[in-house]
Amino acid sequence: MDMRLKRCTSTTTTLQEDVDNRNLDRLTCLSDELLIYIISSLPTKDAAAACASSKRMITNIFHSLTHLNFDDSPISHCSVTPYAIERFPTFVAFVDSVLQSYHSRYLTSFSLGVGAPFLERSRDNHKHREYRCCNGFCPDLKSTHINAWISFPLTFSGLKELNLRIHVREEGVIQLPPEVFKCETLEILKLDTNLGLDQASTYTSFRLPSLKLLSLHAAMIPDDGLVTRLVSSCPILEDLTLLATWKHACYISISSPSLRRLSLEVLNKFEEHHSSDLVLILTPNLEYLYYGGDLASHYNIINMDRLVKADLVIENDSLEITFEVSGQVKLSLLRPLSNVQHLTVNDTFLEELNHKELKDQLPVFCYLKCLELGFNEGSFWDSILLGFLNRSPVLETLVFPEGLTVYPELYDEEELASEQQFCRTALGNRFDPVFPDKCISSGEFGLIPGSQCKCRSNDDSSEHIAKLTACLCHLFNSSSVDLEELLKRLSLSANCRSFQRPLSPAGF
Repeated sequence: MDMRLKRCTSTTTTLQEDVDNRNLDRLTCLSDELLIYIISSLPTKDAAAACASSKRMITNIFHSLTHLNFDDSPISHCSVTPYAIERFPTFVAFVDSVLQSYHSRYLTSFSLGVGAPFLERSRDNHKHREYRCCNGFCPDLKSTHINAWISFPLTFSGLKELNLRIHVREEGVIQLPPEVFKCETLEILKLDTNLGLDQASTYTSFRLPSLKLLSLHAAMIPDDGLVTRLVSSCPILEDLTLLATWKHACYISISSPSLRRLSLEVLNKFEEHHSSDLVLILTPNLEYLYYGGDLASHYNIINMDRLVKADLVIENDSLEITFEVSGQVKLSLLRPLSNVQHLTVNDTFLEELNHKELKDQLPVFCYLKCLELGFNEGSFWDSILLGFLNRSPVLETLVFPEGLTVYPELYDEEELASEQQFCRTALGNRFDPVFPDKCISSGEFGLIPGSQCKCRSNDDSSEHIAKLTACLCHLFNSSSVDLEELLKRLSLSANCRSFQRPLSPAGF
């Protein structure tokens, strides 16, 4: 079938008259090729409804769609009370019916959503994704059904995109067909599933020569080598997202010269407080890195010269090692990223680095322009922040996404209003409004109300710095010398462009 758009051969006048006289609807006026293109962009259940008006639409259009998109939501989701679970058999029958009657040779995209996505749960005061759906909420499907649905799109030689979100009641019992990793025409592969990968792990190699984007959210990775073999089978891979629990994560290796974006979240089996022994990353052309989950024991990160942005979000660092060793492990993860221009680091990652003997070992961030630091109620933020400022010569933007934590419940409304007015007065002559793209900002900077300002480098700032220092020392119950040094550096730095203060929780 020629999928290119063709010039309409009928006269506009005749078509318009038919439409005006209600002899034809506007969809009927379009060619089959154009209708297939339009209807294929809809979810398949909506496409079926749109085509139900005529035999021509069902016969020529619906059964020839180039994109199939099935989703059972909101029938069964773990995060809320199940909605209309009794309708799930109807969904199953609908999918079966469409696949059996489908006769196009040009299926390019297939998407199937069954069951709920991953949940989150709290473990050891850290957020972790839960990979098990609540019993009874996810569908109890037979392996024959799952295999038939997944295998269907793999029979088409032109398949370019495969998106599977499949969560069944018995985790790991039904196996993901390994043929998914041998489709040579695939360019995009997204898997979010609690199906087992044991069969796939027995394969010594895969073949995905056209794949550019791979997203794998898996309930369990059975062995270390699976990910290594999978990545090596994608010679032109540009975007990799990997979020999974490892059964035995001793050695995780990701090596790809073509990779531009990497999101890696490594979680270990919940009942085992064991972290990965080694994480090796060799991606010389990487431009973006997200690393989250559990802290590994060792890191070997090579050649990150082209890295532009990095996000480090460690959720659990409960390694059975000393405080100093844990800090050194985090430094070994941070040092290879010294060429980055935008860095985000969460509070758990900063915990050990905030101490003097470790903060003085931070690398020099020669190109860092934007820094985002997360904090919790136990952070001594002035120490580590000075360490970053002293090693970031071209820093322009500083962000505290979670604020510099205080305890507003300890203050009454009158005292809050008084302190906020004091802050406004103290800062009023020192800062001017500016554009938002150059700023030092905070999601919740103490109790100071929202505004956005620019440093006046030609002003004598000593009086205002003294007032601001006194105000913040009072708010944070601190008289630290480091705090005063921090404020001086923020306000007198040649690279300081602006300073943003957010609305307080009280809404002032």
